[in-house]
Amino acid sequence: MTTKNQAGYKPLYFSFLAGLCGNATFATLTTSEVAFSIFPLIALVLVAYNWYQVYMTSAIESHISKSSLGVFVIGVLTYTTFVRMEYPELGSNFLPLILVLGLSVWVAKTVGVFARKAQA
Repeated sequence: MTTKNQAGYKPLYFSFLAGLCGNATFATLTTSEVAFSIFPLIALVLVAYNWYQVYMTSAIESHISKSSLGVFVIGVLTYTTFVRMEYPELGSNFLPLILVLGLSVWVAKTVGVFARKAQA
């Protein structure tokens, strides 16, 4: 039982959170500067479960599914930028920030933020 256009932008929100939580989980397990916490793993499991529920219960438009990968990468790079801001010895923020800005413009264009509205 799928309904058209019921999902809206939920897949994009869940893609961003999955990228953010996935990178946070990876950072807590591999980087010694970042303190260990179980909460990113719990959040990743919850986001993945809810993302799957939205996928199974509603139809997702093609421009949203194309943008989901870009938003996932934005989430990953956002957490990378945050960790590098907190611990400058890990490296520069320049490349992740430029990639986040470029991907954000691409996602906005794909979703239709820059599209002209039709006159009535």
